[in-house]
Amino acid sequence: MRQIKYIAVIFGMMLLAACIKQYDPVIDANTASKLVVSGRITDTEGWQDVYVSLTSPVGDPAYIPLQNCIVNIRDDKGNIFPTMEFDPGRYRAWITQDNLVAGTSYHVIVVTPDREIIVSAPDQMSKCPPVDTVYYAVEDLPTTTPGLNHRVVQYYADLNAPGDYSRFYKWEVDETWEYHSAHSLEYYYDGFFHTVYPPDSTNKICWITVPVNNVFTVSTKNLAANKYSKYPLHYVDGKSNRLLILYSLLLHQYALSEGAYNYWEQLRINSNDQGGLYEKQPIAIKGNLSSVTNPGKEVLGYFYAASTTSHRYFYHNIPDLDITANNGCQEDVLGRFGWSEFAADDYPVFFYYNETGALRILSAECIDCRKMGGTTTKPDFWPN
Repeated sequence: MRQIKYIAVIFGMMLLAACIKQYDPVIDANTASKLVVSGRITDTEGWQDVYVSLTSPVGDPAYIPLQNCIVNIRDDKGNIFPTMEFDPGRYRAWITQDNLVAGTSYHVIVVTPDREIIVSAPDQMSKCPPVDTVYYAVEDLPTTTPGLNHRVVQYYADLNAPGDYSRFYKWEVDETWEYHSAHSLEYYYDGFFHTVYPPDSTNKICWITVPVNNVFTVSTKNLAANKYSKYPLHYVDGKSNRLLILYSLLLHQYALSEGAYNYWEQLRINSNDQGGLYEKQPIAIKGNLSSVTNPGKEVLGYFYAASTTSHRYFYHNIPDLDITANNGCQEDVLGRFGWSEFAADDYPVFFYYNETGALRILSAECIDCRKMGGTTTKPDFWPN
């Protein structure tokens, strides 16, 4: 019996925090697993996370958390901040605002279940200026077809950091957009015919938030002024329905030490040139961690301190775009054997009558926007 199956359109990549999530270094398949320690401490009161894991074989990449470690964060004032294991391999310490001050240096000490001691070099927290501005330009990118361009909305950031602010920065971007399903729930079949009146629009409006999985770094060390104009961030396809209703961009700005900047700059060169931070295995970039127990043993990852500022922007009605309202909805005609083609596993079967009065079978995405990966819970920051 024919069953109608549909493939949902995927809006975003998996939610990964580029600042701390593990990557899989390229290593010899016969090489023993290496320890990886990564984390960041910011000037915002709250949980500060450290991740401890092991590298996986090249042929079978996976995140392998290392559990039951003793992990402490320390500063240069003699304070010790013990962590607890919140998730496997994820260690957290709550640090109050008075202990998160620019100019303070921090490092992490990890004791593994095998009693190996791993330490990071101290990293000093720099001072971060307010976000200056983010803006866009509608641009045409060349394609492999001569004379055919790809229209995009390219976003840019400006940096303006006069005074004693850092000369080294990293930006992270979160995207949020609103989208709608094509129909409200009005008719469905589950062995019996049902009419919903008034039509149910409970699952018609959704929002989705995803991080942009690219590394954005900039240094003004060799510039006369501590400012930078028109730094290219990500771009959005000019046909994308992300821009159809309302699109929001949240920019996180991190002030880094020179050492942390050099690490992220190398990671940016490696990952962005290959299409994204988590799309391919980056090279094993030297970090700031070492083994006290076994000085000749390589430890991967980086632990750093950064002060941060952020700003949210909203965009709508961007001119000169040809947006495709792709909501994942697929319609089909009723088959030659009618409703008997559907088994109980297919229920409920959604349908509606189009403008000509013809019955059309609807995929679940047509009446439930959550099938496209979003949520019907409106974000607190979303305008009315």
